[in-house]
Amino acid sequence: MDKIRDDNAQWSPHEMEMLTHVEVFQHKPGIMKKGEDYLKALEQAMVKELAGNESCFPAGTKLQSGQLVRGENHKGFPYLSLDIPQKFSKTEMFAYRTLFWWGHYLGFSLILKGEKLPDYVDRLLAHKNDPMLAGVYLAAAPTPWEWNPSNDNFKQVRTTPGEELKSIVESIEYIKLCRFFPFEDASFSSLDWVETGLTAWRDYSKFALED
Repeated sequence: MDKIRDDNAQWSPHEMEMLTHVEVFQHKPGIMKKGEDYLKALEQAMVKELAGNESCFPAGTKLQSGQLVRGENHKGFPYLSLDIPQKFSKTEMFAYRTLFWWGHYLGFSLILKGEKLPDYVDRLLAHKNDPMLAGVYLAAAPTPWEWNPSNDNFKQVRTTPGEELKSIVESIEYIKLCRFFPFEDASFSSLDWVETGLTAWRDYSKFALED
């Protein structure tokens, strides 16, 4: 093996310290399992919430069960996601996604795309100043799969002018609304994932569902 000559390739003191830290790996399986259990409880609650409302959704939307995904590397961090209700096609999306992103947040989002997008925009703007949209952000990134909650990627609905919100949606051709619950918030440890998830869904559905 060739001898490492570049000083930058040697182990730094910080890297050596990190190599001795094992606690996060020891506790990770239990933390991810707890997150899965919380999402499964939310899935069961959502199935009950959606029952009997099939006519309000785009044809083909899956309502009777969710899709729970566990991943190890979204921008370097593990994650869990739950989609219910959900419909994904080349031309249409209608999905309520809960995302548990290690090191970042728990988020509840509604993703909409398709021929009804102008109607969704009109309804969103009509409800723009409603209390139910407090703390809700609209995605502004070119893709709906960007989850970094930076100012470039998300705009707060109630404090952003309506014309700007409309222009964003027309540019990216989808709507994604998100409500974020960062792990560093003192109240996160006692957050009820089921009740919070149901509340976010009910708030979003007031303008997203057909009458």
